[in-house]
Amino acid sequence: MMGIVVTLRTIAVWLAGLAALIAPLWFAAAGLGSRAGLWDWRFGLGTMTREIGPNLLIAAVGLGVAALLLLIVTAIFAKENRASFGAWLAAVLAIAVGAGGLWYAASVAARAGEIPPIHDISTDTSNPPQFTATLIARRGEASNSVDYASKTDPRSGRPLPEVQAEAYPDIQPIAVAAEPLDAYQAALAVARDMGMTVSTESERELMFEATATTFWYGFRDDVVVRVTALTDGGSVVDARSVSRVGVSDLGANAARLRTFSASLQDRLGED
Repeated sequence: MMGIVVTLRTIAVWLAGLAALIAPLWFAAAGLGSRAGLWDWRFGLGTMTREIGPNLLIAAVGLGVAALLLLIVTAIFAKENRASFGAWLAAVLAIAVGAGGLWYAASVAARAGEIPPIHDISTDTSNPPQFTATLIARRGEASNSVDYASKTDPRSGRPLPEVQAEAYPDIQPIAVAAEPLDAYQAALAVARDMGMTVSTESERELMFEATATTFWYGFRDDVVVRVTALTDGGSVVDARSVSRVGVSDLGANAARLRTFSASLQDRLGED
């Protein structure tokens, strides 16, 4: 009887080890494969991550627990067939990987429930910077609209400017003491330092457009920056960041503008 238990232990340990290895590789493949264009983001995020992913994590926990229980049983009743340290490690890793992944998924879901499902964020909500026709065409017909004024919160139906002001009150126009051209050049440098790809830039109009691509899944968010001279000296820099796909950005666009604002002020020495 104990021989059967030992055999089951070996099988469970091997499966737990495989689950601990396969689960993170699966999620990495889902995100990086989408970014590389091997498959559509809907398949990578929707099918691989949200549909299949949780089942893999649950399986990892289940296999890890089963292996751990069998290891404990054989350690007590079959001391002559003691398992190696690697077997214990495989069981613990499977549980840690599965439980950690499920916890992270739950935290993302909780975060999504705490913020409004919006994806178009601007420092100026009454007169947001506008994108050029060229960039709008590059976004594609299937992309989210860039008509800021017409957007509402899908949950409450409230106007986007009102919802944004409530959710992200710190996203405000960036007033700086620098002259307009200096502020423009600094903003352009900051965008490039943040890894954005600049597609349109105009010193005459003091505006530029850029695209930020996320590391995971390769989501593209378009950014437009506008610099305006103040009558009493200095400048105000406004920026807008819009996701091409998806309803909720999980706060990514606001975080981008927050980083942009802080980096610009730091670059201009206006902390």
